[in-house]
Amino acid sequence: MTPLADPALGSAPGWPLVLYFHHVNPLVRHYTSLDPDDFRRGLENVLQHMGPALEPADVGPDFRPPDEPRVLFTFDDGYRDTLTLAAPVLAEFDVRVLLFCTTERLDRASVTTPQERAALPPRESYLDWAEAGRLAADGHVLSAHTRTHPQLTELDPASAEHEVEGSLRDVAERTGHPARSFAYPYGLVPEVNPVPSTVLGFGTVKSLPASWTARPLEIRRTYLPVGETDRWPAMAAEWREQWYGSRC
Repeated sequence: MTPLADPALGSAPGWPLVLYFHHVNPLVRHYTSLDPDDFRRGLENVLQHMGPALEPADVGPDFRPPDEPRVLFTFDDGYRDTLTLAAPVLAEFDVRVLLFCTTERLDRASVTTPQERAALPPRESYLDWAEAGRLAADGHVLSAHTRTHPQLTELDPASAEHEVEGSLRDVAERTGHPARSFAYPYGLVPEVNPVPSTVLGFGTVKSLPASWTARPLEIRRTYLPVGETDRWPAMAAEWREQWYGSRC
């Protein structure tokens, strides 16, 4: 059995592989942040083994598992380099993503100028809502990731609900469409889960590889380990095998 935290452990047999990223930026050092060339290499490897990417617009509580291996790409927080550096590479592969937005950070970015945000370190530079709208116009789907990015497990139930429901409402008001998915900050799922049954809840490698119908509020996501590009082809092949149930 592959250890739970090992990114080589993908999804439950028959269910899409879900990958998560934070940045595509050569200036960022983070376990889910790649430079553009490695991001391009990662997309090539994953799509070669897992087939066409899922359309994020199709992902919601009524989702049914595909008949063949598929992959869903997700980005967390709503950093500005999702637009400036990740989106051009995604367009090369005709891939669209779920973008989980920390909504108050997008609110704050919306009252500053692009020039001011361009001068910030990448880890402090967020999309504004107009820029997020440009991504949505290209088929990427905006969804919720709380308002302020707290550890939900450290909040009382009412405060956790405020963070979750508030971000879902913010996305709906900004996009004109109800948010159909949510990602937990840090992959931490509270014992009293504030995520409503009308959305899918996405975790990280802290979540078990279970079917989406069995655990719709704790869907596992995994990642391409930074600095281990030589390992990626074998990982992608393993993820494909796991889809068929030969290893899980």
